[in-house]
Formats: sequence, C-alpha cells, structure tokens
Amino acid sequence: MDLREFRDDLLNRVLTRASVDGIFTADAFSQEGAELLADAEEVGSLDMISFRGTGKRRQGLAVNGFSHDEQDRSVALMVTSFLGGEGLPVLSSNDSVSLLKALEQYLVESLSGEFQEGREPAYPEYQFAQTLRQLASRSREEPVSRYRLYLVTDGQLSAKAKSVASTTILGTPVEYHIWDVQRFHQVHESAQGREPLGLNLRDWGVEGVPALRIADAAGDVTTYLLAVPGALLASLYRQHGSRLLEGNVRSFLTVRGKINRGIRETVTKDPTHFLAYNNGISATATAVEFDGRAISGITDLQIVNGGQTTASLFYATQASRALSLDDVFVQMKLVVVSPERALEMVPLISRYANSQNAVREDDFFSNSPFHVKMEELSKRLLAPAKAGVRYQTKWYYERTRGQYLNERNRRQPSEQRKFETEFPRHQVITKTDAAKYVVAWQQQPHVVSGGTQKNFKGFASIVAETYAAHPETFNDNYYRRLVAKSILFNSVRAAIAKADWYQPGYLANLTAYAIARLALAISKDPRAAGFDLLTIWERQAVGTATLAEAVDIAKLALDVLTSPDRLVVNVTEWAKRESAWKRLAVAAHSLSDAFILESLPIKLNAQGKKALTVNSRFDPQISERRHVQGIDERTWKALRAYLGEHSLLDSSGQRFLREVIPQQSTLLELDVARGLLALYVKAMNQGWREQ
Repeated sequence: MDLREFRDDLLNRVLTRASVDGIFTADAFSQEGAELLADAEEVGSLDMISFRGTGKRRQGLAVNGFSHDEQDRSVALMVTSFLGGEGLPVLSSNDSVSLLKALEQYLVESLSGEFQEGREPAYPEYQFAQTLRQLASRSREEPVSRYRLYLVTDGQLSAKAKSVASTTILGTPVEYHIWDVQRFHQVHESAQGREPLGLNLRDWGVEGVPALRIADAAGDVTTYLLAVPGALLASLYRQHGSRLLEGNVRSFLTVRGKINRGIRETVTKDPTHFLAYNNGISATATAVEFDGRAISGITDLQIVNGGQTTASLFYATQASRALSLDDVFVQMKLVVVSPERALEMVPLISRYANSQNAVREDDFFSNSPFHVKMEELSKRLLAPAKAGVRYQTKWYYERTRGQYLNERNRRQPSEQRKFETEFPRHQVITKTDAAKYVVAWQQQPHVVSGGTQKNFKGFASIVAETYAAHPETFNDNYYRRLVAKSILFNSVRAAIAKADWYQPGYLANLTAYAIARLALAISKDPRAAGFDLLTIWERQAVGTATLAEAVDIAKLALDVLTSPDRLVVNVTEWAKRESAWKRLAVAAHSLSDAFILESLPIKLNAQGKKALTVNSRFDPQISERRHVQGIDERTWKALRAYLGEHSLLDSSGQRFLREVIPQQSTLLELDVARGLLALYVKAMNQGWREQ
C-alpha cells in the first residue's frame, strides 16, 4: 500500500465514523488519529475532546485528546489538523507550530487555573483542565514526569518545517511530537507496526557500556551481557517511559508510583552492592552499535523482564532529587534479533524471560490458543446472508495488528476485490475490539472505559481461565455470539449517536454502560430468559425493540455519569470507576414489553409452526459431513425438486446440490456440507416433508 492509498483508506474510515456516529469529520479524524497513535504504541488510550478557543491573554487554545500513563506518570495531550480533500495536502511549518503552541497554552493555563476561571464546569475542556491541575499538584511521591504534546494531521508536514525544541513548564519537561500521514504510513509498513526507538548512549553522557558478546549456533540472534549504569537506565525511562517496555509486559505490569522498598533501600544504603543483590533485567533490540568492547547505540530497545526494576530506579530519583545512582549498576541480558524475525521472536523471548514471574502464560495473549481458535473459526464460518443479498460473507478475526490489510494487499487487484467481498471491511473484529465487546457484556463497563490496555487485561482474566479449563465451550456458537456482541455494540453506539437527547461526548462510555446494564437486566428478569445473541447472528442485525431498550438505558447512564454528585469531576475519569457502574447497576429500570416480546425464542415457519434450525434438526455433536453422508441421493433429488418448484433455489444452493447429485465418494468441503444442511432445514420450514 503506497502513501496515497494509505491516506485514502484513512479518509474512508474517517467518513464512515463521522456518518455512523453523527459527528463532524474533523472530530472523527481526531478519534482515528488517537487510535493510530495507540497502535504505534506512542500513547495508551486517549480520552477525546474537541476544543478550540481563546485564553486569558487572547492567545489561541486547542486540545483534542488527553492521556495519563500511570506507569511512567507522563501526560500526553493531542491536537489535530484535518485537511481532508484528495491527494497529499501539505501542513505548513507555521500552522504546525501555531497548533502546538495553542496546545501548550491550554496546558499552561490549565495548570495555573486561569483557564477554569469563568468557564462552565460541565464542559469537557474544563474537566480536563481540572484533571491536569490535580495531577500536577500531587504529592512529591507521584509527580508528573513529563508532558508529551502531539500534533496529528492527515496531511504531509512541510519539508521546511523544523522540529520544536523541548522545554519545561513549572520544572517538568515538555516534549513536542508531530505525526503526519507519512510518518503513520512508515509505521504501518514496518514489520513491527510501530516506530522503533533509536538510542545513542552518548546523548546521556555514556561513551559506551562494556559488553560481552555471545552468538548462538543458529546465527539468528546475538546475546550481550552488560552492567548498565543505574543512572542511565533511570534517564532512559524518564525520557521514553512505557515505550521501553515490551508490549505484553507493558499491558500487564502494574506500577502505580509505589517505590519498591527493597530497591530504594539498597540504592540509598548500599548502592555498590545493587548489582549483586538485584536479579537484573532482560531486553531485546534489533541492532546495536558495538566496537568489539562496548555498546554505544541500541535500536528498538525493549525491556522484556525487569520493568519493575527500571521503573523503581526512576521513581527513586523522583522521590529524592538528591539521591545519586552513580554507584548503581544493573546486569542486563540484551538479545539482538533482526527486524525481520523480531515480530516472531520478541514475544517468545518475553514469555520465557517471565516464566518464573507474575506475568502468566495467559498474559501473552496475541499468540494464545484462544486467539488462534477465533482466527480459525472466522475463516470458516459463513454469516447468514442479509435481506436482499444473494451471497454469504464472513467475519474476519484480526489476531495481530494489520493482519487484514496485509492479507488483502498480498493479492492481485482482482483477488483483493474477491477478498473484500468475502470479508467486508466493516466485518473485521480485532482482538482489542473483541475485548471491548466481551468485557462490556460481562458487565464491567468501567473496565472498558479504562482504555485499551486495562480492558485487555480484564478480557484476559475473563477468558483465559475458562479457556484453559473448558476449551470445548469456545466453539462455533461462541464465535457467532462474539460476532453478535460486535453487531450489538456498534449498532447501539450508532443509535445513541442519533438519539435526540445525545450531545457529542462520552459516546464510548455510554455505549459500554448501556450494553452492560442491558446484560444485567436480561440476567435478572425471568421474562427475558429467551434472549439469545444467536438471534442477532442469524439476522445480522439488532431488533428494533432491543435498540430502543439500549438507547433508553444509555440515557439513564448519561444521567449517572453526569450527575452533580458524581465522585470525580471529570466525567471520563468518573466512568473508569467501579462506583459509577454500581450506581447504574442499582438504578431503576424495567425491560419494556416490546423488548420481552422480541426476545421470545419461538420462530414460526411457513406453516405457523416452530421453525427448525440446523442445530435443532441435526445433532451438533456429530460432524456436518456425517449428517450429509447419511442422506441418500433420492432424498436430495426430492429436496431439489421442491425448492426449484417453489422458486427457493438460488445459484449457491444449486452448486451445493451438485456435490451430492450424483453422490460422490470424495470428502465434501466443510462449507458445502453446512450449506446442504441449511438447504435441508430451509425446505422443511417451507413445508417440504422428509421422505
């Protein structure tokens, strides 16, 4: 995919989001930009806002996103510039500097309290400003480590643009980052799907760290043993924070500013023996600058074990500015893997490096049996055809980032169209999407609101133990229900956006809370016992009454999240608290009669009798192929004649029947066997009688 195609695809997603959510295209781009930054592992989950205004001294103010990284205590702020249009528009140097200065000024006035003066506390920009000020005023134990200001644009940055030099605000470092469409495209095309860190140790006053080089027999990795200065490790973490931690470790390492007492005590009282007492760290890289004696440069450093040690050294220096790490050294095993093999090997190195620690096997979820199983099911299961459509499609489960586009782009143009027909773009479920749908349905909307990483951890805890104990439950119907949760979640989101009471803001939170409260109501009301997500799968759509019910609950959720007596002023932060969910869980709500009626499981066929399904007519414990083999050719001919006589036989059905008329000894394709059984049940529901 070249740069223009990448931008066209981005704009298409922006326009689709704007249409579905009923928001401005500029705001839709801000949301897409936030997701691109998260995919590039620059930030975690950004809370969205759309504000442009004027400050106390008539200076421009702007902000579109906010994130607080609890692990490294950094704060990220984002401002966006959506240019739109065709081709590759250019963002001028003056415009880029102006936008970053507007974002910086919003931060400055928020920290001083000037921004809040005379403004409405109910507005998101006020609440974010208050959050920024509260974070800055925390005790010395948990100060903000740095502010990262991001400018995101769908255009190309002017060639004349210069980088903006870092500065400080109230003694805290401030960094400026510009991400244009070309930079996003480069990350998209890279094997790792993120921008690698390039570290020149000389920038930290270290000419080189002595290292012992050991090459393995296979020749695909090289291992170095080092004693890294503690001050260097703390400085690297101060500058790059959570980006130093390998993705899986980052997702599941919990560091909330509590300094490891043992490390602090050793650093303070016996720093020269730190190397002897500490277990050290393990890390990976894709290249090093090694002169035969010492390493002076590292490309794409990722700490796969020892994140607690690294963070604790940094926190120790934050807690006591007078503390010196000059005599502290940390042993490091640095494994260098080529960029081509890094995507495959780094997760494995990370897994084995943590095999004796608290990071469990199920934490490394990208390659877990669960995701592999979901991917396999997605390639096999045909979704029921929608009304007016003569062909069936599939829902693509994207186990690794960018998998769908990579699989599409490997094909020739004509084959790409066939691929998109079989797997439409709007029928892609990423593993983080799946986490959102499952956790919301499991009645934990506060976890969903906590952001991608926190929610994925919740997802792992829900799924991993069950999968390990009862893998057989993760079958065809599990995946069908997962798809149904996707359809439900996104349909409810779109319906809320179009509700007459909805004002742009908190859409993601309202959707998660509405789904969770609906699931809770269904579980507690005996009248709703017939509700089955498989009905949504069969229709490939959500019923009118179900959507109306969810929107009513979303309105109730809005009242809870914006209640004047909420425990946290910032609504998005309040939505992350379990106490917010508990309030909605006990709020009075009765399921409507229309919803109960729509939930009834009984379906009538053409004769007014309860309709058959494939699973009710054919034992699901027996393979589809065996069922087909048990039906003789005479019966298939009778079925074909009946369907043809009643104009119920389309080209797909004819193709399926040709596989059994005349009967053949060859093994049927699984999709063909399923199609034949569906035809059999279809004929019976229309009045045909088995011979």
